Amino acid sequence: MNILVPVVGLFISFLLVRLTAEPLISYLRARGLVRPDAHKPGSPEVAHSGGVILFLGVSAAVALTALAAEPTASARVLVAFASAAICFAVGLVDDIKILRGPVKTLLSILGILPILVVGVTSPGLIEWGRPELPLIGRLRLTIIYWALMPISVAGAANVVNMLDVMNGVVPGTSIVIFSALALIGAILNREATLTLSLITLGALLAYYRYNAYPARVFNGDSGSLFLGALIGALAVVDHLEFVALTLLLPHILNGFFILVSFRGFREHREVRKRPILVDSDGTLRANSDPEAPLSLTRLILAVGGPSSEQEVAKAYVAIELVAAALAVLSALLTPTR
Repeated sequence: MNILVPVVGLFISFLLVRLTAEPLISYLRARGLVRPDAHKPGSPEVAHSGGVILFLGVSAAVALTALAAEPTASARVLVAFASAAICFAVGLVDDIKILRGPVKTLLSILGILPILVVGVTSPGLIEWGRPELPLIGRLRLTIIYWALMPISVAGAANVVNMLDVMNGVVPGTSIVIFSALALIGAILNREATLTLSLITLGALLAYYRYNAYPARVFNGDSGSLFLGALIGALAVVDHLEFVALTLLLPHILNGFFILVSFRGFREHREVRKRPILVDSDGTLRANSDPEAPLSLTRLILAVGGPSSEQEVAKAYVAIELVAAALAVLSALLTPTR
């Protein structure tokens, strides 16, 4: 496996994001793409749709490195990226026009189309229904796998989107996830996962400073759906379904809390009672109102007590580090091909 191409991809995406972030943030503000920061006193307006910055950095790096990568790995990278690009487009439309939660969720299912098309036309490139488990190795699933495939990309995209609750959380946890995926790709000899993970990691490392507290740009649904879809798509094309589920355990838990509380998909702006209260000094507290929806953030604050936004973001990264350690351990216990 050639490690040079993925490393070059990391540096390309990092440099592209660093060079384009400032002018793109200014452009987004000039176009009126701003949202109030609800977790700060006075709810200051912040540029929105930072996913555009990430997408441009990753897409350019993918295009440049795909020419030099091993053909099969390059094809898988392009398929996974195409799936994520569809979810990015759905998120961008939502950032601009605002879609209802169920509509956005249904549209994100379209992200599976590139994988389906390539799986049908080139079955040797993407083999469905063969997830790999620690100690056991590769399984052969048919009906169950087909039933779950439509939500493989959309599910990952939407649980990451649900965790986009405050400054730095999504890029911070995603840095951990894609670092783990890159390591797992190296351990299991999955060049597509190694390449696309390092490319995305480079973009995230450059982008993090702009979304970390105090955020200069929000990720928007374009950013969170794009990152989540990349995880889901890589899971399918490189047989890393179990690894992806492990990495996304915090996101899945948060999504479960939200869906149970809301009894379905709703947007943040549709919530009447917020799960988190903001004091005048910016301290965050869990809302004790029993009618307030449950979320992982509310649970963190209920257990840990009132905290700053930075402390909550650090708690999320710490939780994700545990999930990443479990994912890497599962990869080490997975029989190699």
